[in-house]
Amino acid sequence: MVEPLGQPLAGEWTAEKQARVGSLVRHAHANNLWIRFYTLDGAAKPELSSNGWFRSYNFGSREAVKKRWGAARKAGADYIASDQYEELGAFLKSGR
Repeated sequence: MVEPLGQPLAGEWTAEKQARVGSLVRHAHANNLWIRFYTLDGAAKPELSSNGWFRSYNFGSREAVKKRWGAARKAGADYIASDQYEELGAFLKSGR
């Protein structure tokens, strides 16, 4: 696990967490495996409720989840799971 306490208690994104993501991706790829990160969401409570998304997979804000999306992309993850696919897709295409 990159953030053992889970999304709601993940705290700030750190260089240590970035290194862990990179290590996990390198290990998977060295063993000819794909790797995905599940489920990276960053939504306010009203948005969660109106869309039926799980609170337990939520980092709580767009800013927090975009750091995780960027980290997974930078590390070369094969798949990023999110309930916010439209926004994730736009983020990945933007190269931010």
